[in-house]
Amino acid sequence: MHPTFSLSLQRKFVLIAFISVTCLTLAMGFFAASKTKSALFNATKQKGEMLAQTVSALIINELIYEQLGLVEEGGLIDNYVRELSEREELELRYVAVLDNKFHVISHSDFSEFGKKYNNPFAGKQGNIENIVISKINNTQDGSDELKFAIPLSIEGKRWGALLFAMSLEGVEKEAKNLLLQIMALTGMALLFLFIIIYFLSRRFIRPIILMSQAMAEVEPGMVEKLIPVKGTDELSQLAASYNEMVKRIRQANEKMKLTHEKLLHSEKLATLGVLSSSVAHRINNPLGGLFNCLKMLERHGDDNDFREKYLSLIEEGLDSIEETVGQLLWTAGKREGEAKIASVSGILDGVVTFLEYRLGKQNIQYTQAVAPDLHIPIAPHDLEEIFLNTMINAIQAMEQGGLLEVSAEQTCTHITVQISDTGVGIPPEQVDKVFDLFYSTKKAGEGTGLGMWMTYELVAKHKGTIELASEIGRGTTVTITFPETR
Repeated sequence: MHPTFSLSLQRKFVLIAFISVTCLTLAMGFFAASKTKSALFNATKQKGEMLAQTVSALIINELIYEQLGLVEEGGLIDNYVRELSEREELELRYVAVLDNKFHVISHSDFSEFGKKYNNPFAGKQGNIENIVISKINNTQDGSDELKFAIPLSIEGKRWGALLFAMSLEGVEKEAKNLLLQIMALTGMALLFLFIIIYFLSRRFIRPIILMSQAMAEVEPGMVEKLIPVKGTDELSQLAASYNEMVKRIRQANEKMKLTHEKLLHSEKLATLGVLSSSVAHRINNPLGGLFNCLKMLERHGDDNDFREKYLSLIEEGLDSIEETVGQLLWTAGKREGEAKIASVSGILDGVVTFLEYRLGKQNIQYTQAVAPDLHIPIAPHDLEEIFLNTMINAIQAMEQGGLLEVSAEQTCTHITVQISDTGVGIPPEQVDKVFDLFYSTKKAGEGTGLGMWMTYELVAKHKGTIELASEIGRGTTVTITFPETR
């Protein structure tokens, strides 16, 4: 994966500011050059108009003198034309005098004498009283020039026309020189502005960058990085506020560390209490079954078959207690060699036998709808604990008798077990708290609040889910779902 190229805030500021100033300066420079070129063009045009008016008046006078015979025909006009064409400051390309039929009677180029030119006033609706000016391109050298056509007329009498062209090459050169000067000045100005922008960025953007770097380097447990404070402006105040915030965070971290150590100590004590209560609860359940067995033996102990059956149950109860104590001593609750699959009906039969005395004492009917070949891939001891905790809660909710139903079914991917009672039910606002640690709906001294919490933890341990639905006066249904395989 290629690294991503990114610009820092300072570089972005310098780049954007420099590009903006550059564009603005170049735009102003080209605007000034354009205006200057336009002014030079207008000045050349005005100079040509003044020249046209002056020369046309002189030529008209000469034509009048020639007609009166006062001067030699064509002599003075040729001298005027020659003198005009020789004046370099006027930048004239040519000068021509035409008669009424637009034949050349005088020209700066003698080879043009006698030629007939096109009507320079054509398309002007016959109005030949004004000067006609047009900008054309010289095909010989590719430069532009201004062409002037001036009618030679006085008091309605037309004598001919004066034609001349002024080169715009000087205007172009001057405009180019001016543009080069502007670009040079612009370059120097941009260099100066770049230096100013760079130092401004260091003054105003650099503190923000330092703060960002300092914040990025802050990690738990490391010494905080403070930012040097220079001046009293807003950026300096921001840096000072950041330093103060870092100091407060360090103090808060120190207090949090002390609190965390105290919390760990308290948590260890709480864990010890929970562990003790959990072990006591897991031992109390089989002890209750053992007491039930003893009471049954007291009544029917003379029957050998009956005695052997309940002595066997007592032995199973003692084995369960021994297994619980052993599980406490073994690390992480992992028992080597323990079976990882349990028969649902087999576990239920054992649990019901332990609870048989209480079921009969409280006049509780028990029904079971479980296929004999249904197995769940969890440890038998854990499934027994789940059933025992849930069914004891159900029995305790039916002090006046009722019905305890257990059913199980298997789908393609899950095994679902439902344990339902017709007890007093649980208030809606307390349903979500049933699986909380130490929460109990029983009277004081009747419950520890560990049974359903332990059941929830065991179900979650085996990737299952447990849900509870209850209605006051109608009973409670606990639905436990396990994946078919793990």
